[in-house]
Amino acid sequence: MLQLVVVCVTSFVVWAGFGAILPGLPVFLKEQAHASMNLIGVIAAAYYVGTFAFSWLLGRASDTIGRKPMMVMGVSLYAVSTLLFVTTTHPGWFTLFRLLEGVGAAAVGPASQAFMADITTDETRSRAYGWLTTAQFGGLIAGPALAAPVSALGGGGKWGFYAIFLFGSALSALTAVALMITVREPEHARRRRQEKVKRPPYRELVTGPIAAFIIIAATSNFAMGAWEVVWSLWLRRLGASMTYIYWTWIAFSVPMLLSFVGGYLADRYNRFALMFSGYAISAAAWIMYGATKNLTLFITVNALEGVAVAYSYPAKQAFLVQVSPPRWLGAIQGLESTSMQLAALIGTLTAPLMYQVMGGYVISLGGVLAIVGLAFTAPVLRREWASISASGAAHPSAEAQALAERNV
Repeated sequence: MLQLVVVCVTSFVVWAGFGAILPGLPVFLKEQAHASMNLIGVIAAAYYVGTFAFSWLLGRASDTIGRKPMMVMGVSLYAVSTLLFVTTTHPGWFTLFRLLEGVGAAAVGPASQAFMADITTDETRSRAYGWLTTAQFGGLIAGPALAAPVSALGGGGKWGFYAIFLFGSALSALTAVALMITVREPEHARRRRQEKVKRPPYRELVTGPIAAFIIIAATSNFAMGAWEVVWSLWLRRLGASMTYIYWTWIAFSVPMLLSFVGGYLADRYNRFALMFSGYAISAAAWIMYGATKNLTLFITVNALEGVAVAYSYPAKQAFLVQVSPPRWLGAIQGLESTSMQLAALIGTLTAPLMYQVMGGYVISLGGVLAIVGLAFTAPVLRREWASISASGAAHPSAEAQALAERNV
């Protein structure tokens, strides 16, 4: 329980820094660094290059050297790279700094998700992921709420943005120290790493159900990459203020505080149904975002999507763990993250070009891709959930268990 609290608190802090920075970054790049739309896309893409290139490698490394070292290293790198933003307004350097932030995220993401699986059982795993998600989005609410006064303390303009970067960097540095002091990996995880087990090739790790999760990760995250570049600029084009833009983040994030409730539901009911219904609502929301210019409707759908993600994400995470071999969970998490980041990278690179032609409809395109991915993978995961339920929901799939025990 203590380890769960530590991870949740540190996640809250990291996401508060992230939430304070990201909504204003495209506007800062355009108004202070005088970057073109295409260059803003390149800078955003650099983050996803880092996560795409390193998630699989660092996720797999966490299986052998431990989750804690990867989390501490990743948060520390994120703190340093965010601090570097205050040294220049040259867009070229920002590309490098965003790349380093991506590498830091690649170290933290798969390792922290696998660590949550290490310290929980299947009967309680969804609620643990729910509490983690609640903490993360609590930070995402606090970050934008704090960004305005922090910017005001910096005097507004360029130094107002710099103050936000300093704030985010300081929060990340404090998080790294807290992780180093307090996190203790469970004994069974340490013993498992000491076992001499032949590492299976990826073609054996990627079973049918895991491939389905990877496809969902890819098709549902193109929109995220496009959103990072386009969202704030699209709303500004519709006449929205920066305050309104921050409020769209908050409207989405507040319902995410109920993720712990979604976790309890996922531990008791059908994880497949919860996951797919929530992801479908989220995809529909993306379609709407590009198809309307009604600012009131934006806020309303932001909140609805937040509810959908709050109950679907814990179910998805626990379901993925059930179909994964425990010994190589970090590698699986890394593969899923790689798929997500590659899709987001493509979104950041192509969105600026498409935005000039189709405006906000580029966000709608992301929603359509997500619907296609869900339709393609639904039969595979529905059968897998039926198989798990028939053998007892507290047990991993037979395929994952066999792979975990191979070559011990």
